[in-house]
Amino acid sequence: MLTTFLKISFLRLKYRYMPNEAQEFWAQELVNSQGLSAKLGQVLAQGKESKLPKSSVSVHEAKTFFLKQYNEEIQVADEVLAASMGQVFHIQLNQKNYALKILHPGIRKKLEKEIENILLLGKYFSKAKGFSFDQQVFKRFLTEVFKEETDLSREADFQEKFRAIFKSDIRFKVPIVIREFTNTSALCQEWVDSTLAKDLTHFKNFNIFTFFFESLLEHGTLHGDLNDRNWGLNQDGQVVVFDYGCSQIISPRRISGFKKLLMNEDVTQAFLEFGMRLESTWFKGREQQLRDALFEPLLREFIKPEWSYSKDLESEFGAKIKLLREFTDPWVLLMMRSLFSLIRIYQNRKMAIPLKEVLAPYLVIKETTFVSTHIKIEVMERDSLVMFLELPMTALDGLEAQIPEKVISQIQQEGLDFKKIIKATMASGLIPQELINVKIENRHYRIWIE
Repeated sequence: MLTTFLKISFLRLKYRYMPNEAQEFWAQELVNSQGLSAKLGQVLAQGKESKLPKSSVSVHEAKTFFLKQYNEEIQVADEVLAASMGQVFHIQLNQKNYALKILHPGIRKKLEKEIENILLLGKYFSKAKGFSFDQQVFKRFLTEVFKEETDLSREADFQEKFRAIFKSDIRFKVPIVIREFTNTSALCQEWVDSTLAKDLTHFKNFNIFTFFFESLLEHGTLHGDLNDRNWGLNQDGQVVVFDYGCSQIISPRRISGFKKLLMNEDVTQAFLEFGMRLESTWFKGREQQLRDALFEPLLREFIKPEWSYSKDLESEFGAKIKLLREFTDPWVLLMMRSLFSLIRIYQNRKMAIPLKEVLAPYLVIKETTFVSTHIKIEVMERDSLVMFLELPMTALDGLEAQIPEKVISQIQQEGLDFKKIIKATMASGLIPQELINVKIENRHYRIWIE
């Protein structure tokens, strides 16, 4: 068995020249690994059938792990679903069915070594190809990504966030996290019977795209790994989504840039907001050409099965398109990778995708007659002005820190929830309104936005 470093370097340099049978063999070799190696194997195997990674935790070990962690005995089904970072077991506890995800033993240490190998490879490969490679930027990115992806408590947080987003939408099912049996190394959730997308030859709808765009464009939350093993359909036709370890919060600025690029507005500024820094690159002055190549295809009436995004880009820009990775925020690449993984799933089933139709509701400019720009705080004692503050709307998130504790306490005594007031204000579109109007002893406190 070759070391991870040799496998990855060999594939990175030679994979494209191999016959199909050899490509499939080496892709599966990587998938059979864990961590970064398995991730690369999954990328290389996209569009091709590949087996799951090898198991590293036996049924007996899973039972022992659970007993030590929670002092509870469980029944474990024989079937085990292995993935790049851990394994999922079907367990029964107190006559209820759950899914239990456990990290591969030693995976965090393994990832540290793999990241160093990847950076070393990148350094010499980039020098041979004649482009710069900022090791510190990529080290920070990879370390952050895999530190987060191996924290199952964080994954549970995101799963609950997605569940809150779609709780009233009957088209989707996000499994309930069982917090009592969840920590940084284990995630327990309700067992949901479903058929994964990888086992379906056809889909009746395009709801998974709605899941992607609704959570991203309306709630700033990205599911970064919607491959065909991470979602499927249940018997009620609901889209069931799993594995939230690669999720991320995306800033409003970046989402604004993404929308502007889709709508073809203020293109140069939109690229900057989106996270592509083109001002000192070969693409400066070609922003419109780049925008049309990257985003216009998504707005076709139908994305047809034979359409190849990567080939279109290469025919338009040649090898220059690969330089974009150097000037693009890694999270942008994650966002685009997740979207195009979805597109390939449908293309592999020879289905035309009406992505323009799915996107339409999110590209409508929401008109408001007047949006507040300032927060005003006024304190009166009898008829005398004691204090008056005018703050920018950006201070809304931290407004509670500006208010005396006794005022907050009084607000709570009157049955008002300050955090809910702020949340409702933001949800209203920041239209002018009064937020707080209370009298405490001899003082009158009033907070409003205009």
